[in-house]
Amino acid sequence: MPILTPTTAARPAPAPASAALPALLPLTAVLPALTGLFADRLATPATIALIGADLALVAAAGALVAHRRAGATTGAAATRPTDRARRDQETLDRLEPLRPDTPASATR
Repeated sequence: MPILTPTTAARPAPAPASAALPALLPLTAVLPALTGLFADRLATPATIALIGADLALVAAAGALVAHRRAGATTGAAATRPTDRARRDQETLDRLEPLRPDTPASATR
């Protein structure tokens, strides 16, 4: 049915960077725990390097989240009002034959 088929303009494409985010978030939580666990056994430069790596991972995760949010606002919510009004009118025209008070011969 043409009513149930989504249009490509209605759904924004997922950001390619969003695939790395689920793998990055657990690592940002585990790395400080490992740093604290092995801080006694590691030398000071190694501990500082692990803390720096964790800060870099947190910054990268924040950048990915910001990129994902920026991509979400440029999707269907940022379409022009004329395009949205046209899509709404097309949807209403497709739903018109389904109204119970519309005669069967009055379909468009």
